[in-house]
Amino acid sequence: MARWILAAIVLAAASGCNQMTAEFDEQKIKAEKRWYSARSRVLYRLAENRFAGGELESARKSVEQALVMDPQFTEAELLLARIQIEEGQYASALAALRKAAEGDPNSSETAYLLGVAQEKTGKLDDALASYRLAYALDEQNMSAVKATAEVLVAKADIRQAQIYIDSFLPKADEDPGMHELAGRLAMMQKEYAKAAEHYEHASDLDYKNVRYQEELGRAHYSAGQLERAADALSALVASKDYKAPTWVYMMLGDCRLSRGRARQAFEAYYSASERSPESPAVWTGVAKSALAMGDAPRAILAARKALQLAPDDVDATLLLGYALLRSGQASSAVQTLTRAASEHPDNSMIHCVLGRAHAARGGSAAAIRCYTEALRVDPRNSVARALLEAAGREQLSKAN
Repeated sequence: MARWILAAIVLAAASGCNQMTAEFDEQKIKAEKRWYSARSRVLYRLAENRFAGGELESARKSVEQALVMDPQFTEAELLLARIQIEEGQYASALAALRKAAEGDPNSSETAYLLGVAQEKTGKLDDALASYRLAYALDEQNMSAVKATAEVLVAKADIRQAQIYIDSFLPKADEDPGMHELAGRLAMMQKEYAKAAEHYEHASDLDYKNVRYQEELGRAHYSAGQLERAADALSALVASKDYKAPTWVYMMLGDCRLSRGRARQAFEAYYSASERSPESPAVWTGVAKSALAMGDAPRAILAARKALQLAPDDVDATLLLGYALLRSGQASSAVQTLTRAASEHPDNSMIHCVLGRAHAARGGSAAAIRCYTEALRVDPRNSVARALLEAAGREQLSKAN
């Protein structure tokens, strides 16, 4: 009996010891998990700071270490995907985002970034679905709305993209990016006046954004609103911190010239020539405005510069011929334009200016032949018809 009692006591003691050991092991595991989790979050915050500072490689290494310590750390998985997207590792980002979505299926940010990675890998239909899901999860996520429209554009469904963005404008009226995108879509649809309205709204909301102001000027120009285009572009070039590209000065020169402001146009074209001296178009602009100012010698120099860069430039040839004529060099004009007429027989304006050069030398018969040829090439050329009628009247007057 005593032995049985002793055995029972020994067994009970052993059972209690095992239970204590199991509880200790469980507490140890929990403590380790807490430590790894805390360490993982420290590494995550470090990765966030490095990512914000543009240190992509070190940020990625830190967040990868965080995920080793806590593989279920959804926020770290999302940060890893953001880093991979910045590095252009879109396939890797897709894997990270799918895992993040499993951890938090209601995250609008995860759905949005998944759309980015899918779009970058050419999965446009998948990207469209992800962006729409991102907006459904968070109706304040206008980035998802804009991204949806961009994918529609990539799928060549521009009209649908325009309708989609227009439907959100009342809700996002204070978002300059929405108006910029609406303006860009309107430009694609050649609705230039509408585009100008959107760009103007975007510029009002973000007046420091130079690109919005550039596109506002371009939209006004394309809509034929040249005075307003000139105002927008003039304000741009007047900004001390803005270095205007060549096209801005060229467009500004066109606007000013069309409004009869020849000297201001010349200044704009000349500024363009200083930025792009290798461009024939800028020298053609200089020649046009110089002629409009009555400065034929300068127009001759500019036209010749354009022809050095582009010997077959018809506009530069016409300007050179006309400038020579205006400077009293009719014979040189005839020589230049005769060669041009043989090279470009279907250009009616070359025949017109050549006719005027012949007339300036007293060759009325040759002038009439040129005007007649111009009308044969282009029967609707009102300039050629007026010149021909004037030459006919002059010839008749001399005969009488």
